[in-house]
Amino acid sequence: MARCLPGGDKVEPMGNESTMSVRLDPLHYPWDPPEASGVVLGEDFLPLGLAADLNAVLSGADAAPLGARSLVVSIGSNSSPDVMRRKFANYGQPVSRILPMVRGRLHNIGVGHSAHVSTAGYIAAAPYSRTGKCTTVWVSWLDEGQLLALDATEHNYRRLELNGKDCGLVLDNGERPATFSLYASSWGVLNDGHGAELPLMDQPALFGLLAGSLTGRDLEDEKSVFEGPPERVVEQLALASVQAGAKDWFRSAGLVTQVDFDSVREG
Repeated sequence: MARCLPGGDKVEPMGNESTMSVRLDPLHYPWDPPEASGVVLGEDFLPLGLAADLNAVLSGADAAPLGARSLVVSIGSNSSPDVMRRKFANYGQPVSRILPMVRGRLHNIGVGHSAHVSTAGYIAAAPYSRTGKCTTVWVSWLDEGQLLALDATEHNYRRLELNGKDCGLVLDNGERPATFSLYASSWGVLNDGHGAELPLMDQPALFGLLAGSLTGRDLEDEKSVFEGPPERVVEQLALASVQAGAKDWFRSAGLVTQVDFDSVREG
């Protein structure tokens, strides 16, 4: 059903539920971000123009205004409306599913892979500080309940407050927030074995790189858990025993770079 913007203009929301199960396949991580900046409205996504008044849309949906929300840069799957819907739905208390999401450019921050394996069997995204890097990101404004729900899903990450002076964030509408937060991995990020952070890539490509290292190699049969068809690799990585050893594998193979955001931290 079409929704009306302030002023009476109609915009057709984009529904994504029919493909949710496919998009949450671990091999498709980090799944699809919105096609344009806009607002998650329950099961729908309402795309908005750069001049749209987000507060007016939130007011019309009886949701908290921007001033009562926290600005969070989404790294990895938190850029996917489908993922955010599921995280909110799985929280133990009712959570609003009205969420503004706007595209932007983040300076002096790169995005690679966290040096751990998720419970679903994929290797998630993680940011790192690097002068001169510029990354396309999605930014969400979360109300208090949404932020609590998201924090509850990020056991392997810590939420950091960053400042826009040293780590410039430029939204598509030209706004430059003075402060914002993002989730940084508690385990560091993967590197190429020579100290250079691996860029974010699709899971099969990452599995192929890791298969060529000593990482995850079984001492009995000399095979790596990262070798073989990607579907089989995901099955292996979803095992609790494999996940428990992954951090040590990465570290012993010299594939971990610890991240330091002190130079861009707020305060």
